[in-house]
Amino acid sequence: MKKFILAMILLSLAAHAEDSQGVRANVELISGTKQVVQFLGIHQDTVSLGGTIQGKFTVLKIAKDRFKTIVDEQGNDLLNSPDVVEPASNESVDNPAVNDTASHNAWAENTATKPEADSTSDSTAQPNSETPVYNPFLNSVDSRHIFVALERRAIDSALAEQLNGLMMRMLQESGIPAVFARRTDFGYCRESSCIRDSLKHYGAVSVYLGSIITAKSQDSITVQVNHYNLQDSTGKSGESATMNLSTMKALGDAMSADKFKNFMMQVQGVEPPQPKEKKSYIYVETNPEGATLATDTQGEICRTPCSFASQDTGKVVLYAYWNVDKQLWGARSAVVPIPFDTTKISIKLKPMRPELRIMTVPGNAEIYAGSAPVTVKSKPIGHTPDKFPIFEPGNTTVQLRKEGYRDTTVTTFVPPTDLTELNIEMQPITDIEEMQAQNAWLKQRKVRKVGHILMGSSICPIAIGGLFTYLAGQDYNDADKIKRELQLPSSGGEHYQARVQENHDLVNKGKRKNIIGGTLMGIGAAMLGAGFVLSF
Repeated sequence: MKKFILAMILLSLAAHAEDSQGVRANVELISGTKQVVQFLGIHQDTVSLGGTIQGKFTVLKIAKDRFKTIVDEQGNDLLNSPDVVEPASNESVDNPAVNDTASHNAWAENTATKPEADSTSDSTAQPNSETPVYNPFLNSVDSRHIFVALERRAIDSALAEQLNGLMMRMLQESGIPAVFARRTDFGYCRESSCIRDSLKHYGAVSVYLGSIITAKSQDSITVQVNHYNLQDSTGKSGESATMNLSTMKALGDAMSADKFKNFMMQVQGVEPPQPKEKKSYIYVETNPEGATLATDTQGEICRTPCSFASQDTGKVVLYAYWNVDKQLWGARSAVVPIPFDTTKISIKLKPMRPELRIMTVPGNAEIYAGSAPVTVKSKPIGHTPDKFPIFEPGNTTVQLRKEGYRDTTVTTFVPPTDLTELNIEMQPITDIEEMQAQNAWLKQRKVRKVGHILMGSSICPIAIGGLFTYLAGQDYNDADKIKRELQLPSSGGEHYQARVQENHDLVNKGKRKNIIGGTLMGIGAAMLGAGFVLSF
């Protein structure tokens, strides 16, 4: 819209550019608009153009940085030429005075009802009327801080007026001599960027620009304010703040819990103080004393009697337990903390036998105790479903492993009372690399298991082989006795030959038993060695 209005004014000037009051020139704006107008000169980075509108010669002033080129009919560059003559500050009656750019707002107000003198929304462009005009507001902003009224919907007008007053008062009480301005004070220049440029041109130090807009939720609105340091060459926002308010109770919501005060501190670049947390306390005594106090959310807290801080506003479940001579004493109690006060409670302990039951889907998963990495040497404490007695209540960690499923580690709080059930649904492995890693681990464990079997099985052949060796030794001893008997002088006859045969038979039996025993012991030793290698 800004570009369109400016283009229309240039067209009006161009239509009567033949009334020579200056140099005919071709101008092109950054927006792309091109026209032939009368070039009157450049003064303080402001370009003056002229033309006749409705029979009256009118001067239009536009900031130099709005132009792309200004070239006369001979092709000379008038925009960047150092020899360009500045326009005179006063002309004859036929040539009305050319006003300073400070008069653009007053001109806009004076010509609002004149269609032929329609204005542009560009912050530094203004036509001229016959009577010199003057804007007292813009000429009074030098070295001042300006607070511009919040942009708002018509429905938020009353709220905007209240917030404008409150923000101005907060700024002034904080030592900032802010000056209040309405957007009508800037005439046709209503957009934030245009207001900011105008104030910067007239020497303002900083400007506070904000708006009231609808929030994402229909029952909320958002107030946002940006503080621009106009002496900063970058023109970026220094500080900004946003505040969400209830649509139905916006002002009351802003005043609650220092919300508005913190909002204004952020606008001024001051970090709001962090709210202090208000805590409640619980004091616990047990019979007997020295019991461990714990909750299912915090784990172990202290040993009774003791007190601890709690931020819970609802019911807190406490567990106390005491272990002596492998006998667990425990109790469970619930307490509702008194807000920002100390709540006292006494708990009496009694013998307990807590248990943990672990169930999985699918079942028959191996259960490993603790959080240490599971290796091929790790031994499971059971297979699901299984139940275990608990001697040390508190946080307990178990690991579950099953072929084809992902390893699962679970940490749960096991209270010193009742039975705790842990139901776990294991997830199947879908990643190929993960499956390959598990298969490699299972293979190593199977090899280790075979090694253990071989080591265990080696005991049998070694034992039997040792027995045969022992029996062989007995046969050799009997044969040796018969041999000594046959060496006596009285020996002879048929009885002698029978004893000789018996001696030979015992020696042969001993040899056979010795061979069998040695073989079995060798097999057992080989099994033991192979099992040892596979296991370690």
